[in-house]
Amino acid sequence: MTKKFYFSAQAVLLFVCFLAGGSSLWAQSDPGTSDDGFLVKITSPASIVQTLANDVQNCGWVGSSFGPSVTSNFCGDVVWALPDSVGCNPFPAGSLTGKIAMTRRGGCNFSLKVYHAQQAGAIAVIVTNHYTGLYDGPCLAKNADGSLFFGGMAAGDSAAAVTIPSIFIQRFTSEQIDGALKNGETVNVCFSLPKATDAAAAYHYATPVSQVDTLDHLGMRMTNRESSTLFNIGLKAVVETPGGSTTTLTATVDSVAPNANVYTYFPAYLPPAVLGKFKVTYTNDFYTAPEDTLVRYFEHTPYTFATDNLVIDPGGVANDASFADADFFVQSGALCLTNEAGGIATHATFGLANADAIYIDNPLGAENDINVYLYDMDADDDGTWDVSNDGTGTFDDLASGFVGYAVYQVNGQEGVDSLISVALDDFNNPGTFEIALKPNHPYFISLSYDGVEAGTGIMPRFSNTLDEFYLNFPSTMLHLGDYFSGWGGAIVIQRLQLKGFDPSVKTKTVPNLNVDVQLTPNPASDILRVNLDFGQMTSKATVSLMNGLGRVMNSQLLNNFQSGQLTFQVNDLPSGTYLLSIRTADGVAIRKVSVVR
Repeated sequence: MTKKFYFSAQAVLLFVCFLAGGSSLWAQSDPGTSDDGFLVKITSPASIVQTLANDVQNCGWVGSSFGPSVTSNFCGDVVWALPDSVGCNPFPAGSLTGKIAMTRRGGCNFSLKVYHAQQAGAIAVIVTNHYTGLYDGPCLAKNADGSLFFGGMAAGDSAAAVTIPSIFIQRFTSEQIDGALKNGETVNVCFSLPKATDAAAAYHYATPVSQVDTLDHLGMRMTNRESSTLFNIGLKAVVETPGGSTTTLTATVDSVAPNANVYTYFPAYLPPAVLGKFKVTYTNDFYTAPEDTLVRYFEHTPYTFATDNLVIDPGGVANDASFADADFFVQSGALCLTNEAGGIATHATFGLANADAIYIDNPLGAENDINVYLYDMDADDDGTWDVSNDGTGTFDDLASGFVGYAVYQVNGQEGVDSLISVALDDFNNPGTFEIALKPNHPYFISLSYDGVEAGTGIMPRFSNTLDEFYLNFPSTMLHLGDYFSGWGGAIVIQRLQLKGFDPSVKTKTVPNLNVDVQLTPNPASDILRVNLDFGQMTSKATVSLMNGLGRVMNSQLLNNFQSGQLTFQVNDLPSGTYLLSIRTADGVAIRKVSVVR
C-alpha cells in the first residue's frame, strides 16, 4: 500500500528545499571543507589506493571550519611537512611548493599549522591523528573525554589568513602514507567532488516482516560536474532480495545545469515479505567511476524496527561539551512506520557505553533514570503529522501523542554496549505492556536523559552503529529537543520491538507507582493544582512538570508526605500538552496536563 505523508507547512517547506532540483547540495559558500562533500582518493602507489569518505569514523576524513571550500577537483603529491611535521613553527620558504603537506595533530591550533604550510607553498594540508588522546584508535579520533571527535578542525587565531583547503585523517591511513613515503614511493592524493550521492532506500534500516510496505522514496541525487548542461541521464536501482532474485528500477534525469544537482525518485517498489538483508545498487549511464556506484541495504526482521544498521560500533556516542550547552538534557528519536496491518509494540532496545560513569550512588530521585518514550505522531488521526516545526526541524510539543513509556534505572553494572531491552507500558492502559499501533501510522521511539539532578556533567554514551543515510522527511533523522538520531557518522540504537520479541536478558524498569492523582483544572491556564494521595507516608517524592520531550520545567521535592495538594504556576508556559511525573523510590507515575490560553 502506498504511504501518504502530510506535514505542517513549515515541514513541507523544509522537505521541498531538501529535494528541489538544481538546489545546492553542499554549503560550499561556507568557510572550510567540512560540508563540501568531496571524496579523498589516494591514487598511488597501488599498494594503498583507496577512497576516503567524509566520515568521522571508519578511517574517513574530517573537514575544517576555516579556509576555502573545495569547488573543483585537484590532485597533488603528499609530503611530510618538515623539519618537525607538527607545524606550530614556520616551515622553510618554498619547501612545500605545489605539494599537499601532511602534519601531525597537537601542539597548536589547526589553522596555524595550515597557515605555516601555506606560507611554504603547499596547495592543501592533511592533518593526521597520532594517538595523542587516551581513547584514540587507528580509525577513530576522540575528544579528551572519550567522546567522538565530531567538531572537525576548529578555527583558531590564524583562520582568517588561511587560503588553502585542509582535512583531518585517521592514524591508520597516515601510517599507510608514511610507509609508502619511507619506501621512496610517490603518494598522490586527489580531492574529488562526487557526482552520484544520497541514495535512499527504506524508511528505516530494519522493518518487522509483518510491517513490510511499499517503498515510495527510493532515489538518488545526480550532480553535474561538467561545463555544459547534461540531458537524459539514465538511472538504475537493482534490488537484490535475500534469496538472490533481482528487480531493476529505472528513472531518467531530464536535465541538470552545470554545478547543479537533481534528486530523482525511482518507481515505487514493494519488497517481498521475507526475512533477511536486501541490497540496492544504484548506477547511472553518464558517470561510471567506481565511486559513482552507490549501495544501500535494508533488512526485514522478525519483530524489530531500527534506524541503526544492527551492527554495534563500539564505544557509543556522546559529546559532553554539547551536553553542557543544552543544559544537560539530551533526547533522540527514531521513526517507525506501520503498514495497513498495524501491530503491537512491547519493548524498546538501547545500549550504554558509560553506565559506570553516569551512575549515582544512593540516588534521591531520578538521577539514574533513562526515559524511553513512544510517541504517536498523528494522535488525532487527521492524516497530518503532529509536528510543531519552527523551520529547524525541532519538535516542541510531543506529549499529545504520548502512548507508551519505560523508565530504566542505570545500576552502573551494565556491560559496555550490552543492549538493554525494556518493556513498554501502555500509557492509556497501565500495566498491560502491550501498545496497539495504528495501521499506516508514524511513531517515534525515543531516549531521553535529564542530567541536571545527577550533576555529573557527563552525557550518557548511547550505543550506536555507523551512519545510514535517510532523507530529512519523511524518514529520520528528525530533530527531537537539542539532538537528533545520529551525529557525524553514527546513529543511536533505539529500536522498537513488536509482540513476539523475547529479549535474551530481561531488564528491570522502574515500576508503576500506586498513587491517586487528581489534576484541577486540566486544562489549566494559570495554576495547576495537584492532589496526591499515596495511601501511606512516603519518605521522599519528586513531582515534576515536564514538556513533551521529558524535560523538567518545574519540580517540587516532598519529604515525609502522605496526601495533600501542590500547586504549579503554568501561566508562563506556552499552550500545549505537558507531562506530570511523580517519582519515589517505589516507582513512577505519569499523567498528561494541558495548558491553554
